[in-house]
Amino acid sequence: MLRYLTAGESHGTCLSGIIEGFPAGVKITPAYIAAQLRRRRLAPGRSARQTAETDAFDITAGMSGGVTTGAPIALIIKNISREVPPPSSLPRPGHADLAGMLKYDTLNAALIRERASARETAMKTALGCFARRLNELLGISVISRVISVGGAIGLAIDKAPAALRRARREGDTLGGEFELVFENVPAGLGSCAQADRKLGPRLGSALLGINGVKGFEIGGGFVLAAMGGKTVLRDPELSGGLDGGMTNGRRLVLRCAVKPVPGLPGGAISTDLKSLRKKLSISKTSDTTAVYAAAVVAEHAASLELANALLEKFGGDSLKEMRPRVEEWRKRTRRILQRL
Repeated sequence: MLRYLTAGESHGTCLSGIIEGFPAGVKITPAYIAAQLRRRRLAPGRSARQTAETDAFDITAGMSGGVTTGAPIALIIKNISREVPPPSSLPRPGHADLAGMLKYDTLNAALIRERASARETAMKTALGCFARRLNELLGISVISRVISVGGAIGLAIDKAPAALRRARREGDTLGGEFELVFENVPAGLGSCAQADRKLGPRLGSALLGINGVKGFEIGGGFVLAAMGGKTVLRDPELSGGLDGGMTNGRRLVLRCAVKPVPGLPGGAISTDLKSLRKKLSISKTSDTTAVYAAAVVAEHAASLELANALLEKFGGDSLKEMRPRVEEWRKRTRRILQRL
């Protein structure tokens, strides 16, 4: 079983991460990981902090000569921005502040912000690079695309800066939707035996765990609710590559809705939990939109869950052991799928 954990605060010394159960023999370069971290960091709509951060990282365990050894893999990502926010009893509306302050019985919202920050997704992306690389070596590719920003459908990435500048001028932030597509996914990943073994809920958990993601759908998703069964069955692609919690050999299509960033430049009215007086909560470091960065994070979060499903299905402690099993399975299932 593939397991991973992250630790660290937004303005602490570093972010830490560990991934366990990863097979030996997977070659991955620092340049590969750095490129994916750069995509996340420099996505459209990011705040000024991202130009200061470098996401410099060290792999401290689990690799030898640029190849995974089968031992737990450990990484750290150093934080450049180290100015810890001062204590504050004023929760920011729409953030984790209020819920976290109540949960952990503290009047200091800064303690909640430091861990709840989307800064954590840098480490999630770095760990996901290992899963993404394993999937690639087994013939599986993933791409993402933003399909709407602020309600504008099909906004090309070259048009995004103008829309984001306009929102920034107006003191507003934007939400959006993104789509992930995995190609060449083997049939039979996941299970129909128990709810927690179904691949759909597991992918949903991975993607809904990304900051700001409030909606998740597979294939046709919510559109299917308005269709008749005859229409749906005429287009197998509407299943999104999953039936009964298992991959069916078609491309895997996932979509997520990302809410507008709640940190408004002009601020929002909140209640100070010490004085119980209304005050203006202002955020000076929030992104204008998180949807572009979230799409990159999602590629890697979903890759981790897919790699876990591959290991469940095919086993193996090394890539050399896994690869022929996957290839043989593809040959067997292809003979059936081609006749459908």
